[in-house]
Amino acid sequence: MKKATLSLSSLLVLTFLTCLPVRADSVLTTITVGSAPAAVAANLKTNRIYVAVNGLKQVAVIDGKTQQVTARIDVGGNTVAVAVNVITDRIYATSCSFSSASCTIAVINGNNNKLITAIPINSGSSIGLQGLAVNPITNRIYASDADNGQYIVIDGRTNTIITQVPVFNQPAGIAVNPKTNRLYVVGGGFPGEVLVFDGDTNAQLATIPEDFGVGNIATNFLLDRAYVTQGVDGALVVIDGATNQNVTQVPTGEFPHAVDVNLLNNKVYVANGSSSSVTIIDGKTNQTLQTLPVPAAFPDGISVNQATGLTYVCDGGSDKVIVLQPN
Repeated sequence: MKKATLSLSSLLVLTFLTCLPVRADSVLTTITVGSAPAAVAANLKTNRIYVAVNGLKQVAVIDGKTQQVTARIDVGGNTVAVAVNVITDRIYATSCSFSSASCTIAVINGNNNKLITAIPINSGSSIGLQGLAVNPITNRIYASDADNGQYIVIDGRTNTIITQVPVFNQPAGIAVNPKTNRLYVVGGGFPGEVLVFDGDTNAQLATIPEDFGVGNIATNFLLDRAYVTQGVDGALVVIDGATNQNVTQVPTGEFPHAVDVNLLNNKVYVANGSSSSVTIIDGKTNQTLQTLPVPAAFPDGISVNQATGLTYVCDGGSDKVIVLQPN
């Protein structure tokens, strides 16, 4: 079988845009989505933004042009993670019922906002599914299963589980570098760690030791960097994907909870859960560019729309999503 290779055109030719000037950000608007939004993901091809609304057990769809909620999809259970495949226009959301100790991964058609299927997962007795990631090149979906100490690999074509890989240190955040086909899984227990896996074979390639309290992770395939939040220290850890070594720790606000990268200008956005702020970092120099106050009680999930440069921040303490714009 011919090995899939990264097509930058399929990711809307992001590379040539990396020379765009870096500008300060400000709050553009807020959007009411429903109680306790926990995670957000943007589809740069369709300019739609998807929010896991935990309190309503729904995925809310935002139009990136109007910043209005245009649809809601019931997923049946508590939802704390959402991810998008920009090539297939499929949206994936976790759904867990702790009373029945079961979870599903909802598969949504982005064209019509209809639920295609719900993939059953035997998890959810305590923590449930904590993270989702998609490799659009291989059409693989990855879910971190904290209760069972594993990550789950799903075939995006058949919506079936391919394999389950043991990760014993309470897997939390999960992210993919689609260019190198490397998978990064955060071990959120004690001690903290980031585990690196080969996306082809699911063989573990490296263990990167971290302090206790690491939680969520994002990648920049252009710089071959991974970024993991360090909640206890109030920092963002920068990892070199080539060497699987920590490069540096950049101070953030209190309890950094989520992270995403703007591939247009290599800016890294960190939602500070206990500081009502977003720390914005230059991904090339690892220097803090800005600490932006946001009208949020608990900034939670965060996602950059690569097509527009707008950043969406969930407020887990209210019913709002805050939209940031570069000035």
